[in-house]
Amino acid sequence: MSNILTIRDLRVAAPNGAILVDGIDLDLAPGEILGLIGESGAGKSTIGLAAMGYGRGGCRIVGGTITLGDTSLMDGSRATREKMRGARIAYVAQSAAAAFNPAIRIGEQIVEGALYHAKMTRPEAEAWKLELLKTLQLPNPETFGDRYPHQVSGGQLQRAMVAMAMSCRPDVLVLDEPTTALDVTTQIEVLALLRSLIQRYKTSALYITHDLAVVAQIANRIMVLRHGKLVEEGTAEQVLEAPREDYTRMLVAERQGNLSNAV
Repeated sequence: MSNILTIRDLRVAAPNGAILVDGIDLDLAPGEILGLIGESGAGKSTIGLAAMGYGRGGCRIVGGTITLGDTSLMDGSRATREKMRGARIAYVAQSAAAAFNPAIRIGEQIVEGALYHAKMTRPEAEAWKLELLKTLQLPNPETFGDRYPHQVSGGQLQRAMVAMAMSCRPDVLVLDEPTTALDVTTQIEVLALLRSLIQRYKTSALYITHDLAVVAQIANRIMVLRHGKLVEEGTAEQVLEAPREDYTRMLVAERQGNLSNAV
């Protein structure tokens, strides 16, 4: 089966010319969840945004190829890349509160992408919104969208942000530490719902996190990153249970120590 996302020799530079991501290859299969893990500064979010053909804060993609399905994001125009974002590859951020306009009802913001990209008619978008709200187990899904962002809990708003990202039924979700701001119990619930949603609709996902406990719950495969370079790659079970590299072993040992301290 062909990959839905293929990245080869990706290089991303900071505004001062420093290389933030150096020579990364990445393959994402349909329906797969690939975890990108590493400490702060590893290049995880930079890779996730580059997968959308985007450089944050003046960063520039200075080398490599990025192919979504059969479309090259690097060879196309800026308009082509912008048309793909949201429609075929969508981003879920860490802060749901920052992703929503506080003055617009949640439901209207969820259907906005499908209407903007002309993916669905208004009735189709409304029906799809309701299905997503039910799948994500939001309370009173028929009327949940009538609320404003400040009228729901953090966990509910985070799930609504996932529904907003799914509005166009994209091929790929870029999940950038989407549960970090949640308490542990809510985090577990949201992770389970994310995994279920991705499996149900056969979406693929890049899951960006520094937390091995999180990636263990959701990823099929893991890439370990450090200073913008690949350290290790393998199935989630292999990387977490039998890491090959010293750096990965250190991360796993830290995770086990944190679990022991929590008991």
